[in-house]
Amino acid sequence: YEKLNRIGEGTYGVVYRARDKISGDIVALKRCLPHHEASDGFPLTTLREITLLRELQSGGQQHGIVVLKDVAVSSSRSGVFLVFEYAQHDLAGLIDSHYTQHNCSPFRESEVKRLLLQLLESLKFLHSRHVLHRDLKLSNLLYNHRGELKVADFGLARRFSGNMSLDTCLTPKVASLWYRPPELLFGSEHYDQGVDNWGAGCAFGEFLRGKPLMDGKNELEQLQKMFDFLGPPSFDDWPELKDMPLLMNGSIEIPKRWHIQNGRHMFDIFRSWRSSSGMKLMTGLLRYNPKDRLTAEEALASDYFSELPAPTPLSLMPTFPA
Repeated sequence: YEKLNRIGEGTYGVVYRARDKISGDIVALKRCLPHHEASDGFPLTTLREITLLRELQSGGQQHGIVVLKDVAVSSSRSGVFLVFEYAQHDLAGLIDSHYTQHNCSPFRESEVKRLLLQLLESLKFLHSRHVLHRDLKLSNLLYNHRGELKVADFGLARRFSGNMSLDTCLTPKVASLWYRPPELLFGSEHYDQGVDNWGAGCAFGEFLRGKPLMDGKNELEQLQKMFDFLGPPSFDDWPELKDMPLLMNGSIEIPKRWHIQNGRHMFDIFRSWRSSSGMKLMTGLLRYNPKDRLTAEEALASDYFSELPAPTPLSLMPTFPA
């Protein structure tokens, strides 16, 4: 493979655009960074990512997951590279660039519906295979010139069991801050696919708005932005809230009354949005109580996708300069 240029950095590696010297195809090379956990010098995080992606691709269908084409080792054997299909954009860069210039999202609502359908279908597939992505954010959602959305960067992904939220401890330090669900911000080590579905709700809002829904600079400010956007959580609606580690140790308090501080409520942000089913879908994905949060399968059944404007056909999705 011939490196052409550096295009980004993921959770555990640097990504380059490259050319396959044999086929001439353009690919993405992810150089895996050294990690303190290693097996015979091979990073365990990379090994987990390779194994997971190979298993997900074993049926021959992609399901909106970025395709792992090959694993390569540098000539000096000092670097391991994952070779992925190439996508022209990540949605974070694409949307941010357009918003900076035009103060709006680059996608019309019909196009947002197609993006969200693709994302939810990918999550439905992942969760049916008992895989949590755990780092859904727009920079990990790729977009190619065929209008396809691809979920990428499985460096934090892991398998879960049906009762994992009860019997398995996981780190709450996953998911990028702006997309991190409340149970993780409150320090819970017991969680399930609801963490990904919250991320999908955040992505949905960002597709529409052109900027993040909640963009705190630290965990406390992120919670404040969340309370501004949704109102504070209720112990009646979320009984398990009282057992959250950071509430029990006094690090965080839930205000009985909340006055918006440095954010805006969702009904204010989307005041001109005329789709009640769209608002219902977004609030369903962004419910505080993960048990009440919509699953990807439930979200796909939303009336939002059957009402006008209809989702744009994939062949008519917009293309953008690379």
